[in-house]
Amino acid sequence: MSSRPSMTLVPAGGLANRMKAIDAAIQLISGTDISLKIYWFRDQGLNCRFDQLFEPLNLPQVSLVEASNFDALIYDRPRKRNFYIPRLFQSFLFDDCVYEAEATERMYHHFDFRSWATEKTTYLASCVYFFPPSPDKRLFQYFRPIPSLQQKIDEKARSFGDRCVGVHIRRTDNLSSIKESPTNLFIERMHSMVQSDKDVCFYVASDSNEEKNKIKELFGERIFTLDGDTSRNSVQGMQDALVELYILSKTKMILGSVKSSYSETATQIGQISCQFIKKEV
Repeated sequence: MSSRPSMTLVPAGGLANRMKAIDAAIQLISGTDISLKIYWFRDQGLNCRFDQLFEPLNLPQVSLVEASNFDALIYDRPRKRNFYIPRLFQSFLFDDCVYEAEATERMYHHFDFRSWATEKTTYLASCVYFFPPSPDKRLFQYFRPIPSLQQKIDEKARSFGDRCVGVHIRRTDNLSSIKESPTNLFIERMHSMVQSDKDVCFYVASDSNEEKNKIKELFGERIFTLDGDTSRNSVQGMQDALVELYILSKTKMILGSVKSSYSETATQIGQISCQFIKKEV
């Protein structure tokens, strides 16, 4: 057993899910002597290095590794695609391992992850905010987009002022959002807001350019968008996704898609409210 407790974290899922898991782990080790090592894997859902999105975390107890093929053999999440081989190595390297499904279940049951991680070496794969944040700390404060992306964020935010409502329409791979937050409901809510405030404008973020264009046709000059790559399987696509996330956070409120970590994360970064657009049961 190591003389100093340590946690190895593999953040899973898309951009917002990974940010949640990393931020939770940083909150967990705060005020303890637990060291945190993060392995950042690229995959089809997020094919981009951490340093192509964010500045270094620069925290004394934290290190982040851009995972290699060798790292994948040892530290990746055990699953069918890798024949569960990493589980064998992890059983020898760590005192205890918790993988994403169990981590999510434990979170819902208010499991004490800090006590679990104390005085041993642990491995955790997660896609959720598994540790309750400290009320005196702003969520995601340690994440800083790289300068070229921050410049895009600031320029777009300056263009729409302080009367802009964010709109996040999640499509492609999120079946729940497609079913429960259809585009026509966003349009209805936006029409209602226009009737209440003739000066309101909207920043529309989506992983579907088709949805953006549909709304542009209806609302004209009230609509601001980022015309970019919506693919998660490219560096440019993921950089555009990050830029959109932070632009949304700079609006006055967000109309969000249900069951989307992206909508939720944008509101938490900006400390603004979110109205999730949902079909009535």
